Amino acid sequence: MNQLRLVVAAGLSLLSLNSCQPTPAVSAAPRQVKSVGYGSVTVYPDYAELTVDAAFTRPKLKDAVAEVQTVVDQVLALSRRYAKGANDVRVSSTSSNKEFGYVREKEVFIGFNSTQSVTVRITDLKQLTPYLEELLATRISRIKNLSYGHTQADSLRREADVLALRDAAKTADKMCAALHVKRGAVLEASDSSSPESSSGGYGQSADIELYGKGFGGRGFKTTPELLRFNSTCSLVSALE
Repeated sequence: MNQLRLVVAAGLSLLSLNSCQPTPAVSAAPRQVKSVGYGSVTVYPDYAELTVDAAFTRPKLKDAVAEVQTVVDQVLALSRRYAKGANDVRVSSTSSNKEFGYVREKEVFIGFNSTQSVTVRITDLKQLTPYLEELLATRISRIKNLSYGHTQADSLRREADVLALRDAAKTADKMCAALHVKRGAVLEASDSSSPESSSGGYGQSADIELYGKGFGGRGFKTTPELLRFNSTCSLVSALE
Protein backbone atom coordinates (compact mmCIF):
# COMPACT_ATOMS: atom_id res chain seq x y z
CA MET A 1 0.00 0.00 0.00
CA ASN A 2 2.86 2.32 0.83
CA GLN A 3 4.51 1.49 -2.53
CA LEU A 4 1.29 2.44 -4.38
CA ARG A 5 1.18 5.79 -2.55
CA LEU A 6 4.80 6.48 -3.51
CA VAL A 7 4.11 5.74 -7.20
CA VAL A 8 1.04 7.98 -7.23
CA ALA A 9 2.96 10.75 -5.51
CA ALA A 10 5.81 10.49 -8.00
CA GLY A 11 3.37 10.68 -10.91
CA LEU A 12 1.69 13.77 -9.52
CA SER A 13 5.06 15.42 -9.00
CA LEU A 14 6.08 14.72 -12.61
CA LEU A 15 2.78 16.09 -13.91
CA SER A 16 3.28 19.20 -11.82
CA LEU A 17 6.79 19.71 -13.22
CA ASN A 18 5.60 19.29 -16.84
CA SER A 19 2.84 21.82 -16.32
CA CYS A 20 5.44 24.34 -15.18
CA GLN A 21 7.59 24.02 -18.33
CA PRO A 22 7.33 27.09 -20.59
CA THR A 23 5.46 26.59 -23.90
CA PRO A 24 7.83 26.93 -26.89
CA ALA A 25 7.18 30.16 -28.71
CA VAL A 26 5.89 29.82 -32.27
CA SER A 27 8.35 31.61 -34.51
CA ALA A 28 6.74 34.16 -36.73
CA ALA A 29 7.14 33.69 -40.47
CA PRO A 30 9.84 35.99 -41.82
CA ARG A 31 8.61 38.94 -43.78
CA GLN A 32 9.21 38.42 -47.47
CA VAL A 33 8.80 40.07 -50.83
CA LYS A 34 8.26 38.00 -53.97
CA SER A 35 8.97 39.29 -57.46
CA VAL A 36 9.15 38.07 -61.04
CA GLY A 37 11.61 39.21 -63.71
CA TYR A 38 11.83 38.81 -67.46
CA GLY A 39 14.89 38.62 -69.69
CA SER A 40 15.29 38.33 -73.45
CA VAL A 41 18.26 38.04 -75.81
CA THR A 42 17.74 38.52 -79.55
CA VAL A 43 20.27 37.29 -82.10
CA TYR A 44 20.49 36.37 -85.75
CA PRO A 45 20.67 32.58 -86.36
CA ASP A 46 24.00 31.22 -87.50
CA TYR A 47 22.90 27.90 -89.00
CA ALA A 48 20.05 26.21 -90.84
CA GLU A 49 19.16 22.54 -90.78
CA LEU A 50 16.95 20.53 -93.11
CA THR A 51 16.20 16.95 -94.10
CA VAL A 52 16.23 15.58 -97.63
CA ASP A 53 14.37 12.40 -98.58
CA ALA A 54 15.04 10.09 -101.50
CA ALA A 55 12.27 7.56 -102.12
CA PHE A 56 11.44 5.28 -105.05
CA THR A 57 8.97 2.47 -105.66
CA ARG A 58 9.93 -0.24 -108.13
CA PRO A 59 8.66 -3.76 -108.91
CA LYS A 60 11.93 -5.22 -107.60
CA LEU A 61 13.37 -4.28 -104.23
CA LYS A 62 16.96 -4.22 -105.46
CA ASP A 63 16.03 -1.69 -108.15
CA ALA A 64 14.35 0.63 -105.62
CA VAL A 65 17.33 0.40 -103.25
CA ALA A 66 19.83 1.02 -106.05
CA GLU A 67 17.95 4.08 -107.30
CA VAL A 68 17.72 5.54 -103.80
CA GLN A 69 21.43 4.96 -103.26
CA THR A 70 22.29 6.75 -106.51
CA VAL A 71 20.34 9.85 -105.49
CA VAL A 72 21.67 9.80 -101.92
CA ASP A 73 25.24 9.67 -103.25
CA GLN A 74 24.49 12.78 -105.33
CA VAL A 75 23.00 14.56 -102.30
CA LEU A 76 26.01 13.67 -100.15
CA ALA A 77 28.51 14.92 -102.72
CA LEU A 78 26.55 18.17 -103.08
CA SER A 79 25.94 18.67 -99.37
CA ARG A 80 29.56 18.19 -98.37
CA ARG A 81 30.53 21.12 -100.55
CA TYR A 82 28.27 23.37 -98.50
CA ALA A 83 28.39 21.63 -95.11
CA LYS A 84 32.00 20.87 -94.31
CA GLY A 85 31.76 20.18 -90.56
CA ALA A 86 32.41 16.68 -89.26
CA ASN A 87 28.80 16.26 -88.09
CA ASP A 88 27.04 18.60 -90.53
CA VAL A 89 25.84 15.78 -92.80
CA ARG A 90 24.04 12.78 -91.28
CA VAL A 91 22.59 9.84 -93.20
CA SER A 92 19.76 7.64 -91.96
CA SER A 93 19.40 3.93 -92.55
CA THR A 94 17.58 2.73 -95.64
CA SER A 95 13.94 1.80 -95.04
CA SER A 96 12.20 -0.63 -97.41
CA ASN A 97 8.57 -1.71 -97.41
CA LYS A 98 5.94 -3.13 -99.68
CA GLU A 99 3.66 -0.50 -101.16
CA PHE A 100 -0.01 -1.09 -101.90
CA GLY A 101 -2.65 0.94 -103.68
CA TYR A 102 -6.34 0.66 -104.42
CA VAL A 103 -7.69 -0.21 -107.85
CA ARG A 104 -11.46 -0.45 -108.16
CA GLU A 105 -11.73 -0.53 -104.38
CA LYS A 106 -9.32 -3.45 -104.14
CA GLU A 107 -5.90 -3.37 -102.54
CA VAL A 108 -3.21 -4.28 -105.03
CA PHE A 109 0.55 -4.61 -104.73
CA ILE A 110 2.36 -1.73 -106.47
CA GLY A 111 5.98 -2.55 -105.71
CA PHE A 112 8.74 -2.17 -103.19
CA ASN A 113 9.37 1.27 -101.71
CA SER A 114 12.83 2.24 -100.51
CA THR A 115 13.51 5.48 -98.60
CA GLN A 116 16.59 7.13 -97.15
CA SER A 117 17.07 10.56 -95.54
CA VAL A 118 20.00 12.97 -95.31
CA THR A 119 20.00 15.70 -92.64
CA VAL A 120 22.21 18.67 -93.45
CA ARG A 121 23.33 21.65 -91.36
CA ILE A 122 24.39 24.78 -93.26
CA THR A 123 26.51 27.07 -91.08
CA ASP A 124 26.94 29.79 -93.71
CA LEU A 125 23.41 31.07 -94.29
CA LYS A 126 24.49 32.95 -97.41
CA GLN A 127 25.04 29.56 -99.01
CA LEU A 128 21.58 28.21 -98.17
CA THR A 129 19.79 29.47 -101.29
CA PRO A 130 22.48 28.26 -103.75
CA TYR A 131 22.50 24.91 -101.98
CA LEU A 132 18.72 24.53 -102.27
CA GLU A 133 18.83 25.47 -105.95
CA GLU A 134 21.34 22.72 -106.66
CA LEU A 135 19.41 20.31 -104.46
CA LEU A 136 16.20 20.86 -106.41
CA ALA A 137 18.03 19.91 -109.60
CA THR A 138 18.58 16.36 -108.30
CA ARG A 139 15.98 13.57 -108.18
CA ILE A 140 15.23 13.88 -104.47
CA SER A 141 11.67 13.23 -103.32
CA ARG A 142 11.19 15.76 -100.51
CA ILE A 143 12.71 18.63 -98.54
CA LYS A 144 11.36 18.94 -95.01
CA ASN A 145 11.97 20.22 -91.47
CA LEU A 146 13.81 23.41 -92.36
CA SER A 147 14.81 25.04 -89.06
CA TYR A 148 17.16 27.75 -87.81
CA GLY A 149 19.21 27.91 -84.64
CA HIS A 150 22.34 29.26 -82.99
CA THR A 151 25.46 27.33 -82.03
CA GLN A 152 25.79 29.34 -78.78
CA ALA A 153 22.21 28.67 -77.70
CA ASP A 154 23.12 27.50 -74.18
CA SER A 155 25.20 30.61 -73.44
CA LEU A 156 22.49 32.89 -74.84
CA ARG A 157 19.86 31.15 -72.73
CA ARG A 158 21.95 31.64 -69.58
CA GLU A 159 22.42 35.30 -70.49
CA ALA A 160 18.64 35.66 -70.66
CA ASP A 161 18.39 34.02 -67.20
CA VAL A 162 20.80 36.59 -65.72
CA LEU A 163 18.81 39.45 -67.23
CA ALA A 164 15.60 37.98 -65.79
CA LEU A 165 17.14 37.72 -62.31
CA ARG A 166 18.33 41.32 -62.46
CA ASP A 167 14.87 42.41 -63.54
CA ALA A 168 13.29 40.49 -60.65
CA ALA A 169 15.67 42.21 -58.20
CA LYS A 170 14.81 45.65 -59.61
CA THR A 171 11.12 44.85 -59.32
CA ALA A 172 11.58 43.81 -55.68
CA ASP A 173 13.47 47.04 -54.93
CA LYS A 174 10.68 49.13 -56.44
CA MET A 175 8.09 47.26 -54.39
CA CYS A 176 10.11 47.82 -51.20
CA ALA A 177 10.58 51.50 -51.99
CA ALA A 178 6.84 51.89 -52.42
CA LEU A 179 6.27 50.23 -49.03
CA HIS A 180 9.09 52.18 -47.34
CA VAL A 181 10.90 49.00 -46.32
CA LYS A 182 14.37 47.68 -47.08
CA ARG A 183 15.04 44.50 -49.02
CA GLY A 184 17.31 42.00 -47.31
CA ALA A 185 19.02 38.79 -48.37
CA VAL A 186 17.74 36.63 -51.21
CA LEU A 187 15.98 33.57 -49.81
CA GLU A 188 15.08 31.80 -53.03
CA ALA A 189 15.58 32.18 -56.77
CA SER A 190 14.05 29.97 -59.45
CA ASP A 191 13.75 29.77 -63.22
CA SER A 192 10.08 29.75 -64.18
CA SER A 193 10.65 29.56 -67.94
CA SER A 194 8.94 26.90 -69.99
CA PRO A 195 11.05 24.86 -72.45
CA GLU A 196 9.13 26.39 -75.35
CA SER A 197 9.84 29.99 -74.32
CA SER A 198 13.57 29.44 -73.95
CA SER A 199 14.22 27.16 -76.92
CA GLY A 200 15.77 29.93 -79.01
CA GLY A 201 15.04 28.21 -82.32
CA TYR A 202 12.21 27.80 -84.74
CA GLY A 203 11.22 25.71 -87.68
CA GLN A 204 9.43 26.59 -90.87
CA SER A 205 6.69 24.53 -92.46
CA ALA A 206 8.96 23.32 -95.25
CA ASP A 207 7.53 20.16 -96.76
CA ILE A 208 8.16 20.22 -100.49
CA GLU A 209 7.38 17.04 -102.37
CA LEU A 210 9.11 16.81 -105.73
CA TYR A 211 7.64 15.11 -108.77
CA GLY A 212 10.04 14.70 -111.66
CA LYS A 213 11.44 18.08 -112.64
CA GLY A 214 8.70 20.10 -111.00
CA PHE A 215 7.63 20.34 -107.40
CA GLY A 216 4.47 20.98 -105.46
CA GLY A 217 3.68 22.30 -102.01
CA ARG A 218 3.35 25.66 -100.35
CA GLY A 219 7.05 26.40 -100.64
CA PHE A 220 9.16 28.07 -98.00
CA LYS A 221 11.31 31.15 -97.55
CA THR A 222 15.01 31.02 -96.90
CA THR A 223 15.30 34.37 -95.12
CA PRO A 224 15.52 33.53 -91.40
CA GLU A 225 13.91 35.54 -88.66
CA LEU A 226 15.63 36.70 -85.49
CA LEU A 227 15.95 34.19 -82.65
CA ARG A 228 14.71 35.17 -79.18
CA PHE A 229 15.87 33.48 -76.01
CA ASN A 230 13.35 34.34 -73.28
CA SER A 231 13.57 33.70 -69.55
CA THR A 232 11.27 34.19 -66.57
CA CYS A 233 12.75 34.05 -63.06
CA SER A 234 11.15 34.31 -59.62
CA LEU A 235 12.85 35.85 -56.58
CA VAL A 236 12.03 35.66 -52.88
CA SER A 237 13.79 38.19 -50.63
CA ALA A 238 13.65 38.88 -46.94
CA LEU A 239 12.51 42.23 -45.55
CA GLU A 240 14.70 43.94 -42.99
